Amino acid sequence: MTGPIGSTADGGAAGAAPALRTVALVKQVPRDGGSGDLGVDGRLRRTDGDAEMNPWCRRAVAQAVRLAAGPGGHSTAVTMGPARAVDVLREALACGAGAALHLTDPAWAGADCLVTARALAAAVDAHTDAELILVGLSSVDGNTTAVGPMVAELLGLPFVGAALEIDVAEEDGARVLRTTLQSDEGLRSVRVALPAVVAVAERSCQPAKAPADTWPGTDRVRTLTQADLGQSGPVRSPTRVTGFRRQARTRTPVLLSGTVDEQVEQALDLWQSRAGRAVASPSRSPAVPPHPSRPHGRVLVLTGPAETAEPRALLGEAAAVAAHLGAQVTAVVQPGTSTGPFASWGADELVVLGREAARSAAAALHSWITTHGRPLALLGAARSWEREVLGRLAARLDSGLMSDLVAVEARTDIAGGPRLVGTKPSGQATLAEIDSLGPVQIATLRTGSLPLRAPRAMSAALPVRCLDVAPDPALQAGPLEPDGDYDALERARVVIGVGQGVGPDRYAELEPLRQLFGAELAATRKVTDTGRLPHSRQLGITARAVAPELYLALGISGSTRHMSGVERATTVLAVNHDAAAPVFAQCDIGIVADWAEAVRALCAALEKRPDVTGEPPAEPGD
Repeated sequence: MTGPIGSTADGGAAGAAPALRTVALVKQVPRDGGSGDLGVDGRLRRTDGDAEMNPWCRRAVAQAVRLAAGPGGHSTAVTMGPARAVDVLREALACGAGAALHLTDPAWAGADCLVTARALAAAVDAHTDAELILVGLSSVDGNTTAVGPMVAELLGLPFVGAALEIDVAEEDGARVLRTTLQSDEGLRSVRVALPAVVAVAERSCQPAKAPADTWPGTDRVRTLTQADLGQSGPVRSPTRVTGFRRQARTRTPVLLSGTVDEQVEQALDLWQSRAGRAVASPSRSPAVPPHPSRPHGRVLVLTGPAETAEPRALLGEAAAVAAHLGAQVTAVVQPGTSTGPFASWGADELVVLGREAARSAAAALHSWITTHGRPLALLGAARSWEREVLGRLAARLDSGLMSDLVAVEARTDIAGGPRLVGTKPSGQATLAEIDSLGPVQIATLRTGSLPLRAPRAMSAALPVRCLDVAPDPALQAGPLEPDGDYDALERARVVIGVGQGVGPDRYAELEPLRQLFGAELAATRKVTDTGRLPHSRQLGITARAVAPELYLALGISGSTRHMSGVERATTVLAVNHDAAAPVFAQCDIGIVADWAEAVRALCAALEKRPDVTGEPPAEPGD
């Protein structure tokens, strides 16, 4: 019989570190990602036998058990869900958790992130004495990353994530946690005073797993209802799923045949033809709407540095939303941000934060909103800083959060009020439509899925407001150590995607092709999980989305989770030795060959055809 893994000291040194009272918040998710279909009640349909513990939550359980080992330590696993969600608690107990709480009540059925966070926070506050609350960074069925920041805000605690190695020590009679945070932008060392909420990175430790025949019964699980938490009455989720649709197949795959050299020549001809049509298309680059003449209301946008493509995409989308609402766009920027082109990209006003600290920034923005009036919408990129700030603001404003949207549009509801409707990947090749019933529409967007709009004419300098942000006394953060060029994938004309079919000892064989294309490397989740390429290079439903002119998939099987990250690529060229590989149903051009042979043939062909790798015409306003 195989025993549980992840229940020992994986993920960090034990040493003299004090044992803690820990809580792991866990979630049950569909084993295969789910169908994404809605039932007659408007909720995502679940079927028996398809559920397991969320992979990210397994790391939270493993770390909670490890950090609680020793005198005075204790770990508790907590989940919220229907009756059968008790199974994730039984597995957590088998992996070493000392106790388990199951929050279950028909009133919570269909709960969104904010309702879930409120219940979890209430349970932790009333029924545990936790010093450290650990959560998975995200969930494979929703990828919201919102519950951790919301729970932290509701409990008045600091939040950090995604944490790699986690070490705890005594300093001046107080317990502190030191860790390295992993984000798309890079790595950062932090020190945080406990108690705190920490989201655990995928690579932090081995996941907690135990065979089903080792799980204990339910007698060690304590069940809590809405009434047990002091809550009553109907539960209203501020965000909701209103529908779903299958992702439209916009690609007509052409599977090539012949020798490798013949297939490569055909593929380059087809790509060149397709690229020419795309450049000539007038719909490729919609324009940023003009500055509003008489705005009423604001759309607040948390933006990144101008050196990346992110603020251009985000501000352009915000300007389109604001134009529909008759509002202006207020760009909220971190200190030191270069904002020169922001006016042409869609901003009408700037708010400069005095500090970056996310918890303090959320508090300062909430105070500013209270004074200047609620905005019609609050938007940000799907990055760690924006997710925390907007998650905290969603809890403060009772508005919920629409997370990781790949598209958003403004509509007018039946009462004549403004309403944002967003779209995000959900389940297997489906897109969910989401809207908000909260007083402020709040959303994070995957900027790689948004168009880069043609800039509008420059006007006078933007009005600037400075907003004081107090330091966070519980948190000390070191400088960011960039994990490669964060924005490289956003700007790349050609992206080469690497799957498990390409061994890490053979990456050097890709370099000549990368140089010829001027390409950037990307990868599937399984590749970045092993550390072969940085986390910032991961594409897919739980990672980044890009829109290059060419996406070249090498050794990639073609899971819908990964391919959703390249939906907006002009051309997808797949190379796989297996003619039946799923990737060939999701590409434009398919080469059936060994990837290494195809790479050598591509290099030889490109050296003879420099016209193929030339830069495309510049877009208006660039």
